[in-house]
This record gives sequence, structure tokens and C-alpha cells, in this order.
Amino acid sequence: MKAGAMEMSEVVTEVGHGTAVRFGLSAGETIRIETPDGSQGGDFSFPGFDQGLTRNKLGWKRFGRPWLVYSAETGDSLFDVDGEATFEVTSMAGEGVADIMYPGCWDEVYPDRRQGCQDLISAALGIERRELQGMLSFFIGFAADEVAYRGLAGVDLQPGDHLEFLALRDVDCAVSACPDTGIPGWRPGSLRVVVISPGRTGSGEPGA
Repeated sequence: MKAGAMEMSEVVTEVGHGTAVRFGLSAGETIRIETPDGSQGGDFSFPGFDQGLTRNKLGWKRFGRPWLVYSAETGDSLFDVDGEATFEVTSMAGEGVADIMYPGCWDEVYPDRRQGCQDLISAALGIERRELQGMLSFFIGFAADEVAYRGLAGVDLQPGDHLEFLALRDVDCAVSACPDTGIPGWRPGSLRVVVISPGRTGSGEPGA
């Protein structure tokens, strides 16, 4: 290994359709969420995520005025209820957006009372559903006009579409693979989640 080279470690987890998994991240770690076969979208959240405040802060950042935005883009931060930047979107590939308008679904939405992403993510985080302040839905298609923002529109997902978040502090988060089967362009599948740790800097000595 060359002097100063950074070792990286990766932990890969599969999140199956209709399930959610919690991840404990340290500051400086990256979480990458990918649809390996172009089938499955989902949701991302962390305790205290304030999507309304995030929409407002990102609107001020982009336009210098109090215009709300509907999605987070590469270089944007996600903020908690105290206004602290908790994650940064560092990479995104594919047609779908990282939607910060919708609060996610819950069991009352579905006739068969299956658990929605709010139920799945709050359970994975070990908190009550009422404590889950916000949600980011990813790989989302949309349409917008002067009347309304219409999320969950058709989207053409491709194998390998992904997004990445950098943890700006130590934080728990959770990823769900959406249980819905009626969203155009989605079909039941699984998500590949990779937690990437920067590791340590090698000395360049043998065995370092």
C-alpha cells in the first residue's frame, strides 16, 4: 500500500420488499442505496429528520428566497428538527428523485393493512410511529404544474440506479423497500445497501 492511501471497508445488506433495516453510522461513513435490478424504490429516514425544514433551507440555498423544493439533490443536506445538517447527498444516479414532500405511508392506507414505510422504518429505528418526523422517498417519479405536485408518477428505473448519503455526525438511520405494488415503474424486489467506512490511512510499510 502506498503511503497515505486510505483503506475502505464495506458492509453490504439486502433489504427485501416490504421490510426495513436500521443502520448505525459514524460521522464520515457513507450509506449507498441501490436497486440492483431496477425494480424497487423505497424510503430513508433518521430520528428527528425534519423534511419541512429541509425543504425550506434548500429553497433558500437555491433561490435566496423562501421557495420550497420537492427533492434533495447532490450536494444538499438533510436537516434535523434543530436545524443541524445530519446527512449530505453525495451521489445520485437515475431518473428518480429523492422526494422530500411525502410523509410516507402507513398501514391504514392499504386495504389489507400491510405495514407502510412509516410503520417499517419506525419499528426498525425502535421508536413509535408518531415520533417519526419525516421521510425521504427515493427513485420517485413526479409531475408538477401550477396546481399541484404529483409524486409517485411513473419512473423508468434501471439496474444500478442509486443514491448515497454521507453521515455528518454519528446517527442511526433506516432504509425501507416500499411495500406498495401499484407504483408505475416499480415492482417487488430488493434494495442493496452498502455502508462504506473510510477506515484508516496506510503507512506504506509492509503489513500496514
